Amino acid sequence: MSSKKRPGGHPARAGQAEDVAEARRAKAAALRQRELARQRRRRVVLVSSAVVVVLVLVATIAVLVARERRDDDTAGATPPSATGPDGGYLLAGQPAAGAPTLDVWLDYQCPYCARFEAAAGAAARELAASGQARVVVHTLSFLDENLGNDSSTRSAEGAAAADAQGRFAQYTEEVFARQPGFEDNDGSEGDGYTDEQLRAAAEAAGVSDLDAWQQAVEDDVYLGYVRRVQQSMAEAGVEGTPTVTITPADGSTRTLEAGRLLDAGAGDYLREQVAQATATDAP
Repeated sequence: MSSKKRPGGHPARAGQAEDVAEARRAKAAALRQRELARQRRRRVVLVSSAVVVVLVLVATIAVLVARERRDDDTAGATPPSATGPDGGYLLAGQPAAGAPTLDVWLDYQCPYCARFEAAAGAAARELAASGQARVVVHTLSFLDENLGNDSSTRSAEGAAAADAQGRFAQYTEEVFARQPGFEDNDGSEGDGYTDEQLRAAAEAAGVSDLDAWQQAVEDDVYLGYVRRVQQSMAEAGVEGTPTVTITPADGSTRTLEAGRLLDAGAGDYLREQVAQATATDAP
């Protein structure tokens, strides 16, 4: 006896299968939606992070550019005794006819400069005061970078503020006398000067209005000048401190022997060199 199978199966089972398939499709669609939402969130996070990074970079660059501009800013007042916008200080005196020019390059943190000041500073001032030489002192600040502080710059700013009250040479002498590590002073090279030490030097130098001196230093009135002098170092061919050059009336500049500038006879050495460089046929 033969039997025949009806096509299509049982209607109830077919409905159940369709429901299962629909559920699977709905589940897959929900999964796709969740995945799309996750991808959208990820893109938003990535874009937001990129924007934040860009903003941080822009802000950082702006700060660095502003700081660099401040660090390179050479605008500002020139102290009264300076020979020019980036020139050194002309020590007091009226140079005689035929007198040579002594250019002295120093850094207030340089221990050899302190030795030179102790050995020959008085002689340099004497040569200027007597008219035997035109003495110009250039205050450098390159040791700040070498020693990792700002004492050379602050000292040089203090020198300019002292010059505004006519006490540059005296201030220079007093600062070097207080240099850390010099002679019996506490500390060592690189310790730098405290604000109190520089103010004490200004007071000992005879700066009459200490509050005005302090304000000029705090306001960086002469910071641009200090930077201009430092920039002139390379153009002048100066490679270290102390450097002393002598230029007779004929304009032929030469550098004095560094070793002779540091020994006990440094003052006499300066006098000898000035005498030799003095024009004898000056009117």
